[in-house]
Amino acid sequence: MPRQREPDLLPMQQPPLHGWPTIEKQRDCEHCHRKRKRDRILLVALIVFLLYLFGNVIFLNVRTTNLAPRTSSSSSLGGSSPTSPTASTSSAPSADAQQCISQYTLNAPTDPQGYPCSTCYPVLSAAPANFSDGNSQDAQTIANAVQFCGLRSMFEGANDQGQSALSNGGWVKDVRFCAWSGVRCDGFGRVSSLALSFPSVPANIPSEIGGLTGLTTLQLVGDTNVPGGSLPSSFTQLTALTNLDLESTGVATLDANLFSSLSKLTSLTLVKNSKMGTELPTSLFGINLQNLVINGQAIGSDTLSNIASSSSLRGNLKLLDLSSTSLSGPIPSAISSLASLVELHLDNNALMNPLPAAFPPSLRALTLANNTQLTGALGPGAAFCALAGLQTCDARGTGLSAQGACGSCRFA
Repeated sequence: MPRQREPDLLPMQQPPLHGWPTIEKQRDCEHCHRKRKRDRILLVALIVFLLYLFGNVIFLNVRTTNLAPRTSSSSSLGGSSPTSPTASTSSAPSADAQQCISQYTLNAPTDPQGYPCSTCYPVLSAAPANFSDGNSQDAQTIANAVQFCGLRSMFEGANDQGQSALSNGGWVKDVRFCAWSGVRCDGFGRVSSLALSFPSVPANIPSEIGGLTGLTTLQLVGDTNVPGGSLPSSFTQLTALTNLDLESTGVATLDANLFSSLSKLTSLTLVKNSKMGTELPTSLFGINLQNLVINGQAIGSDTLSNIASSSSLRGNLKLLDLSSTSLSGPIPSAISSLASLVELHLDNNALMNPLPAAFPPSLRALTLANNTQLTGALGPGAAFCALAGLQTCDARGTGLSAQGACGSCRFA
């Protein structure tokens, strides 16, 4: 039987292999890029803020450490004795003072009206002037804070119109008070001059004005009512004052001893202060004034005699203006003892005869106008006619006349 042929076997073909699909890197979208950049900026800002907080904590800790009581001992052959903590830190600011210093340094520049002057002014005013806590900046900061509060109290005492006017001049918008209108400072940052006119004046002069201890010139011009009341007792702390000018105020009678503390005063101007009374403080006649101007307010008839008999004024007074002060009676003969007097103005009063036989030989200007009770004819060399250096002389509105030459004097 024939052998059957086996069928041919075909080789198995492997299915074709396809390569893995190519993986393409997705491109970042622009939005994602901006988000990552913003995240980095926020992270940097957070780090800076944390560093700022950390620095403040270290700053306050160092200041607190400086306040810790210190003890010291001095060695000697017999041993050592500890110094009292109170004695060693008596010149250091208190903890309250340190807090006020920090608040003025950190907060006041951006929030000057928020600085707690009512609390900090008395604390810093009482701080010892010679303290030493390792920070030389503190003395200047205390001085600045005290002066700032002294000036801010003037601002707060003004009415709405006054505060608006002061604000326009930069007041209390920052702590750079030397740039405020009406304020001038010396080279050490001390307020040396303060000049305010209505409406930019307080209703009453505040006690905090005593913090302006570097003040040399003070001028306040009111509306006859404000500033009013009495000068605060702290006014006597203005011991550097050389020029005081109060015009049209409602300030009451000045204390009898006021000028004992203001011994450096060389110029005093009082004009139209109707509530000040007629008697000048007795201490006024004990200082070395060079200029005394009182106009438009009544004074006692003995004022001229008190001035002429003052040993302090005799050799220093150069300008005496008592116009429109209701002076009555004769001019005292002692007027001739004012050896340095250059100007004498006594017009618009009720002066009467007799005239003194002599006037100060240094006189260059004399006004007696509108003293209608002064009468008589002056011969050559009589009274003020004898003054060779007299350049201005006004006797108009009086009953005086000249018989012969009387220098530059004008009559009738």
